[in-house]
Amino acid sequence: MRVVHLITTLAIGGAEQMLVKLLRAMDRSEFEPTVVTLVTDGALIEVIRDMGIEVRSLDLRRGEVSPRALRRLITILRATRPDIVQSWMYHANVAASMARPWLPRKTGVAWNIRQSLYDISKERFLTQAVIRSGRVLAPHVDALVNNSHVSREQHAQIGYLNTRSLVIPNGFEIDSFRPDAAARTSFRSELAVDDHAVLVGIVARVHPSKDHANFFRAAEIAAARDPRLVFVCAGRGTDTHSRCREALRGPLRGRLRLLGERVDVPRVMAGLDILVSSSNTEGCPNAVGEGMACGLPVIGTDIGDTRDVIGDAGRIVPCGDAARLAAEVESLAAMGHARRREVGDAARERIESLYSIDSVASRYGRLYHEIVSERRGKGERAPRVRLPVATSAEPAI
Repeated sequence: MRVVHLITTLAIGGAEQMLVKLLRAMDRSEFEPTVVTLVTDGALIEVIRDMGIEVRSLDLRRGEVSPRALRRLITILRATRPDIVQSWMYHANVAASMARPWLPRKTGVAWNIRQSLYDISKERFLTQAVIRSGRVLAPHVDALVNNSHVSREQHAQIGYLNTRSLVIPNGFEIDSFRPDAAARTSFRSELAVDDHAVLVGIVARVHPSKDHANFFRAAEIAAARDPRLVFVCAGRGTDTHSRCREALRGPLRGRLRLLGERVDVPRVMAGLDILVSSSNTEGCPNAVGEGMACGLPVIGTDIGDTRDVIGDAGRIVPCGDAARLAAEVESLAAMGHARRREVGDAARERIESLYSIDSVASRYGRLYHEIVSERRGKGERAPRVRLPVATSAEPAI
C-alpha cells in the first residue's frame, strides 16, 4: 500500500517527530511511504531520507499561498499514485483536500489534527483562516484523526465533523526512551552536577503554550527550600530566549542550565530525576510520554490528555499554579532516588502497555486498510454519527 505523508515542515516538533516514529514502526513490506513537505526546511528531512524514504517538497515559503504549489502537489501525487494521503496539521490537511478532486477516486485522504484548540485568536491570522476553512472540508475526508480526546471534542465544537472521527494518541519508542545508567552519568557529568543533585527538567520549545514562565516561578520557590535542586531547560529557544536568559540572572543563578535544542533527548531525559510539563494548552504531550518511558516521575498540568497519559504514575497540577507545581517538585525530591525510581518504573510500565509506538502504528495500519477497502468498493462506511457541537447556531470560532 502506497502512503504519502503530507506535512508542513520537518523541523523538530511534536507532530514531525511523531511522523518519524510512525515511519520507523510501520511495516515497510506492507506500507510504502513517501513524505511531501509544504516548506523546504527541517533537521528531520535527512533523518527520514536516511531511512530510505523519499522526501519531496512544494518549496513554499512560510506564510505563502501559491496556486503553483497546489499544481506541484497534484503532479507529485499523480506520479506517486498513493492509496492513502495522510496529511498532518491544518495547512497540510487543507492542501490535501484541495488536491483531492484531481486524484483517482480510489485515493483516500485522512487528516491528522495534532493540537488542542482552546483559543483560535492566539493563532496566526493565516492559521485562523485555514482552521475555519477546515470546517467545510472536514466532513468530506475519509478519516479525521486527532491525537487527543480534548482535541477531538474541541474541533467538533467548531464544526469539524466526520463519519470517521477518531483518536489515535501519540506513540512512544520505548527502546529509545528508557532508563539508561550510562546516559545518566554522562549527562550529569556534562552539566557538572554530582549524584546528590536532583535534576528537574522541562523539555519543550519556547512557546507561550509551554508556559516556561510558570516553570521558572515554581523553580524559584522550590530552589529556595531545597538546595539540592538543579533545573534544566532543553528545547528550541531555551538557550536564547530573553525570559530564559533572564532566569539565569535571578534567584536561579547557578541552579539553572539552558541547553537549547538537543538531538539527544533520550540521553537528556535519562539524566533527569523529575520531568515537568507546565503547558497551558496541550493535546497528547510527547515530552510527558517520553519522560515516563525513561522511567521518570512526571509532573504535568491538567490540560489536554495529560491526565490520561500520566494516570496514577505521576502528579497533576492546575495550569499556572506555580506554588502547587513547586510543592510537587519538593515532594518528589524528598522521596529519595529509590522511591522516585519506583514511581518511574510504574510510569514506564504504563507507556509500554498503553502508548507504545508499535500499538499506535497498528491502529494507523488498520485505518488505512479500512479506507482502501471502502474506496475500492469492498466495504461500507458506518452511518454518520454527529459529535456534540456548540449549542449556539454558529460555532464560536
